[in-house]
Amino acid sequence: MKRLRPNRSHRTDLRDSAAQRSARRRSLALGAGSVAAAAALAGWLVLEAGPDAVRPVAALGAFAAAALIAALAIGRPPAIVGALVLLGAAYAAILVLDGPPLDSRSAVVGAAMLAVGELAYLSLEARTAVTEEAGAVARRVATLALLVLVALVLGAAVLAAVDLLRTGGLAIEVVGAAAAIGAVGLLVLAAREARQDNG
Repeated sequence: MKRLRPNRSHRTDLRDSAAQRSARRRSLALGAGSVAAAAALAGWLVLEAGPDAVRPVAALGAFAAAALIAALAIGRPPAIVGALVLLGAAYAAILVLDGPPLDSRSAVVGAAMLAVGELAYLSLEARTAVTEEAGAVARRVATLALLVLVALVLGAAVLAAVDLLRTGGLAIEVVGAAAAIGAVGLLVLAAREARQDNG
């Protein structure tokens, strides 16, 4: 009596199914990291906000976290931008309503937003990258951690330079915060271009 051997297509289907489950787990882990970072940033901003700003900051932070969850659930990259805009608006509310001096927190906010956005985009990419080699995601997360650190240092350096040249007034404070966040934005663009070149 002949022994039935599993055919090749069945084995391929099993491998594909395992790869898809692994990709789904990676995507969920990265997405959870992005949402956790967004929630942590929003919570920190609420703690930092003054009495006038605390309610709008809390509302914007909650909307940002909800928007990020929705963006990851539907798998639409443009929706991630909306969540980041809401996080930025929460920070802007502190600047407008509390009117702090040159705000060193902008370097932290910029670096945190970089982490939130990149983890979210990695989560979406991981859904389709079922053939990604082992350790590739870990390397990309490590690269992201390095980028966040560089963004933090660069943002702090920009703010320090602005502080040296400061003459006072809201305009220079806004320029300093925008320069720090703009430096982070340039890092994000550089990282995306490098990723496209490698892919």
